[in-house]
Amino acid sequence: MFTKKELIQYEKYLKLNELGDFVLDYDDKLEIIDFHTHMCNILPLKPIDPNTKGNNLKYPTVPSIENIDFSIPYWTREDAPISRNGFLSLIKYLLNAYSIVQDMMKGGNYSNCFRSQEENQIGINVVLPLSTKKRDCSQEALRIVKDYPDRFIAFCSVHPDDLEAKAKIVKYKALGAKGLKLKISDIELKNDFRSLINLFKACHEAELPILLHTGTIAVNQNSGSRLCKKLLMSTRVEIFGHLLEYMPRDFVFIFGHSGVSEYKLVAEYLKKFPASYAELSSQSQDSIKYLIDEVGYERLLFGSDWPALPQAITLSRVLIATEENKEARDYILNKNAKRLLNL
Repeated sequence: MFTKKELIQYEKYLKLNELGDFVLDYDDKLEIIDFHTHMCNILPLKPIDPNTKGNNLKYPTVPSIENIDFSIPYWTREDAPISRNGFLSLIKYLLNAYSIVQDMMKGGNYSNCFRSQEENQIGINVVLPLSTKKRDCSQEALRIVKDYPDRFIAFCSVHPDDLEAKAKIVKYKALGAKGLKLKISDIELKNDFRSLINLFKACHEAELPILLHTGTIAVNQNSGSRLCKKLLMSTRVEIFGHLLEYMPRDFVFIFGHSGVSEYKLVAEYLKKFPASYAELSSQSQDSIKYLIDEVGYERLLFGSDWPALPQAITLSRVLIATEENKEARDYILNKNAKRLLNL
């Protein structure tokens, strides 16, 4: 069976640490801001103290070794399998999502974070809380920055249906939040975006950028589960491209993950909406190069989605994509983030 050790023999800028995790293999000094990270206490389940130690990350979102292909987004050769039993597919999908969040919560602590930062030359993590209607995680994100102001920058997260949404945005900005993060499949499934547009407008008034999870992984369209397919497709890029039509031209919207497999459509929206950005977590060297060629490098942001994914994988893809353009590398790894965050 193919192993990680065999895999990295053919991959630039990647090696394994003593735990067998992917880490950066690069000798020169880099300045890096990771624009897409999480921590154990800013996820939508019961918070875990980030000072907890002893839990190693398993990275269940990384494809199995035999299916890894780093030249395509999300690095997997296989389409997402969907059973023909819609209810069974949904249960399997939700259980898998729960196991991923559990791994992030157990392993997304200070100890593992600082180790990953050091192994991968990451100077600052932008931490993105994932709030729901029932739990607002923004204060936890701000507390992380208060504990370690040199290592973290916080976004807030307010659900669009929160009756105090506008007041909270103003409050969190005053407390130091640099933007707003959302993952809102419930609204997308309802296909009613009025409250989301109002939230966009509130963030625009407060001069806060918004980063949303955008894009889908490849789905086998011949599968018969409508319910699970609808859930997987609920974050498709065209939804957010359409919503941007309602906003002023200077509204700062960040396509999280660059739309995953829909990165070409993201490039078209970046051309259309000049204040928009693309964050690169889960992208490949080829898709990153495509985005640079199509829209330039001034609105591309390095992100990893740690602790769901290792920081080293997308980082190594950025290094490969910018080998012939060190200026582009600097802008993607830190300069664009500094400008956007007013650092």
